[in-house]
Amino acid sequence: MGAETDPGSTAPRRPQRVAIIAVTLTYVAVTVGESILAPVLPLASADLGFGESEAGRLLGLLSLSAGAGNLAGGIVLGRFGPRLSSLVGVGTTTLGAGLAATGAGAGRFTVAHVLMGLGAGIFFAGGIYSIGVLAGPGRRGRAMGLYGIAYSLALAAAAGMVAVVGANAWRGVFATAAGLGLVAFIAVAVAGLPPRPERSERAPGRGLRLLGVPVAVGAVAAVAQFGLAAFLPTFAVDRWAVTASTAAMILFAGRVLSIPGKAWAGRLADRYGAMGAARRVTWTLLASGIAWLVVPVSAVGAAAAAIFAAAAGAMFPVANVVAVERFGGRGGLLGVFRSMQMAVAGVSAWLVGLGATAAGLRNVLLAGVVALAALLAVRPEREGS
Repeated sequence: MGAETDPGSTAPRRPQRVAIIAVTLTYVAVTVGESILAPVLPLASADLGFGESEAGRLLGLLSLSAGAGNLAGGIVLGRFGPRLSSLVGVGTTTLGAGLAATGAGAGRFTVAHVLMGLGAGIFFAGGIYSIGVLAGPGRRGRAMGLYGIAYSLALAAAAGMVAVVGANAWRGVFATAAGLGLVAFIAVAVAGLPPRPERSERAPGRGLRLLGVPVAVGAVAAVAQFGLAAFLPTFAVDRWAVTASTAAMILFAGRVLSIPGKAWAGRLADRYGAMGAARRVTWTLLASGIAWLVVPVSAVGAAAAAIFAAAAGAMFPVANVVAVERFGGRGGLLGVFRSMQMAVAGVSAWLVGLGATAAGLRNVLLAGVVALAALLAVRPEREGS
């Protein structure tokens, strides 16, 4: 059965809270599985005979499989509902983690990560759709903010598990991920997730027009985090002459600040609406980004840079709320939205690196920060879902 709803109240009843916990646990499980590769590569490369080119190819395959999974997951959501799309997603991730934990050889390791990327991608659409429906109006932003915090914690957990194991025990991290995935699979199987979204009767082509605003907000999040904040350590070393470890700590501080930042952004969405929250977070990105890149005092710049990185992370749950509210039951569009967002992330990072060689890193980053103001041109009366 689907979760109970209370039309007279915006607060979820207990069955909905249980379902929200199950979906959030599943998000943690697929994120942990997808995120182990980067930190585990230095330990696994010697056993598997991987060099830098093989590692880069594997990271690329992981991203491509996640993108393909986003599209497939949106289709499964629209046709069969969030329960099946969630089960298929976490089940595929669990299978991949199990292969990585028990198998030997580079080929099996590669297949395992394709499966984990595919599973994480398949889960995305059903996950954010379920959170949006289960939380309901008035609580959706806060729930999506907490959902985003779960993502941040999962990334930290993946890195932390790898950090505490020795060079000969790295497969145990994948075994832990497989166990977490199995628990999440059971939780989703018994939880009261929403039913299949109702089919829309809108005219063909209308769906493509609906992509505009969510993709714009998602692009701001992607560019800010992957195209701009990702270059923060490089900028700090070059501009402020700090050590690489100090530069990394500035970015780490921003990642930590993004946890309360996501909760703040979720509350903004509930209070001012999704687009109202998006504009406020964008103003924060603009102010902190300009201070980071222009203020000559390095201590002030470092603090502003950390705030910028936190605001970049906070924009993602806001973009998810915009997508859920605008697309409704169109699961395929949720998958396309995520795929386009990650494509923007990759292209923006490539363009910043390319432009820095020709125009200087500071100038390119400053131009990118100012370009984020394009989101503010989206008028409230045009954001209807």
